[in-house]
Amino acid sequence: MEYTMNTSDDILLHEQEISAYIDALTFDNPDEAEKFCTHLLAENEDKLSLNRAVSGAYARCLCRFLLHKKNKNRLVRIIEENETIRSAVFGKLNTYKFSLIFMMKRVFRSNNIELTAEILELLKNNPFRDEQAKSYSDRWSLGFLVTEVLKAPEDYMNLSNESLKILNNILTEGECNEKKTD
Repeated sequence: MEYTMNTSDDILLHEQEISAYIDALTFDNPDEAEKFCTHLLAENEDKLSLNRAVSGAYARCLCRFLLHKKNKNRLVRIIEENETIRSAVFGKLNTYKFSLIFMMKRVFRSNNIELTAEILELLKNNPFRDEQAKSYSDRWSLGFLVTEVLKAPEDYMNLSNESLKILNNILTEGECNEKKTD
C-alpha cells in the first residue's frame, strides 16, 4: 500500500481504505501494522497538522491501530517505545478527545513519571488543543483531559504520588491561566 499522500486531501479520500488495511494488518500481524503506521506518519510528517480534517483522518487511522483489540496488552509498550507514534498521537494530530483519555489512563497507570510528563508536554504543545473548549464540543483542553483521566476509579489508576502530583499540577496551572485571562 502507498505510504505517501501526494496532497493533504489524499488521506481524506483514502481514509476508509487505509483504515481497513490497518485493521486487517493488525489482526494478522500487529508488528507489521506498527511498522506501517510508523512509516505512514514519517512519510507524511509535513501534512499531519495542516488542518483539523486532514489531521483528524491521520489520527483516526492511527487510533484504528492503537485501539485494536489485538493491541490491548501492547498499547502501553507501543506508546513507550515508538516515539513517532507517541509524538504524533499526543503532540501533532487532531486526536479524538475520548481516545486520548482512554490511552492516557492506560499509560499513566503504569506510573512511568518521565513518560507521563512527556505526554503532558506533547499535549500542551498540540496545535489542536483549545483551552477555551467546552466539555461537550469536539475540541479538547488539557484540563478536560486530565480531569477525565482522574475520574477513573482510584484502584484502577493506582497512581503513584509523583504521577498524581504531575497531573494535579496541570490542573492548577490551568486554573491559574484562567484567572489571569479574567
